[in-house]
Amino acid sequence: MGQVPQVLVEEILERLDVKSLVRFTSVSKQWSSMIKSRSFALRHLIRAQSRDPHILVGGDQLRCESNPYPWLRTLELLDPFIMVNYIPKPNRTSPQFTQSCDGLVCIYDFEQVVYVFNPATRWCRFLPPAMIQQINNLSISQVGISRRPFLGFGKDAVTSKYKIVWLYNPLEPDLDGQTTTCEVFDFTTYTWRHVIGSPHLICDDFKSHPVHLDGSINWLTAYLNGTTKIVCFDLHTEVFQVMSEIPIAHADPHRSIMCSLHNRLCVSEMKRNNIQDIWLLNSLKVWEKTYSINLTLIVRLYGEYNGFPISPVTVFDKTRLLYLHPIITQPSLLIQDTIQESDRFAFSGLDYFNHVITFVPSLISI
Repeated sequence: MGQVPQVLVEEILERLDVKSLVRFTSVSKQWSSMIKSRSFALRHLIRAQSRDPHILVGGDQLRCESNPYPWLRTLELLDPFIMVNYIPKPNRTSPQFTQSCDGLVCIYDFEQVVYVFNPATRWCRFLPPAMIQQINNLSISQVGISRRPFLGFGKDAVTSKYKIVWLYNPLEPDLDGQTTTCEVFDFTTYTWRHVIGSPHLICDDFKSHPVHLDGSINWLTAYLNGTTKIVCFDLHTEVFQVMSEIPIAHADPHRSIMCSLHNRLCVSEMKRNNIQDIWLLNSLKVWEKTYSINLTLIVRLYGEYNGFPISPVTVFDKTRLLYLHPIITQPSLLIQDTIQESDRFAFSGLDYFNHVITFVPSLISI
């Protein structure tokens, strides 16, 4: 039997999971070089994006008995079962993490630590602290006060370069015109630099994470004069634009949330009757109410509910919505069949967790 063509070998390997590919790097120098190449990683990523994503769960108090510091957990939904993997982080602090981009996430705290991490391969790269972290470090030591804005992470749609963006309000906002500050991390120069900030103060609520889609990072603005907007930062031009007409413009900011579903920007409002409407921005830039989730039964079963909106995570098989439910005693991941309006538990941590994202297992590094 003749030798298998290299093209066929690569095509077969592209279909394998990351864990298997990491093992196969020890087969030969040729295989190791091929699997570690950028071109192979990109082709593998394209195939992986057609499959269901994995889930990354984290939080300040998500711990393991043998290691008393925050861990991450990855979840793989294998209906009706769930596979849980425990990931020791390279740093003992930094409980926050960004939305995933090409299988990578940024993990950080608000005072000194920030690094890019691949939860599938465990690759990581530590970065220098941003100015906001240095200011926070000094502010905490002097007056015990700091700002806690969430970090944005994404990819330039034109150049395919990754960028990290830290947008934050002044420590003592002047509502008469003081604008935000924006720092961008440049992987080419390995430094942070300042760009012109958003013309609107952003919402710095504990659940208001920025959302990356199609080469832009989006933030909800602060609720001023009875209105909320979205500011969009183009990662190529590095210019902010404002989206004023949004379905939750006049909603209670504590009952509103922004995320992404179906690779679309999504906004959602929890109403007083325990109905949460979820709107998606379609390809024509028109908002469509795609889901309306009735949480009455869940509220009855688990009474201790803080009134905050659920956080949509992803949709499986077009009808099964995975979401984080903020039950006071034990936040839980649930799956709702949006056709039958039935819920079931997917995962409930032994300790408190407060942030859940999807990621595509990849070989990508920066």
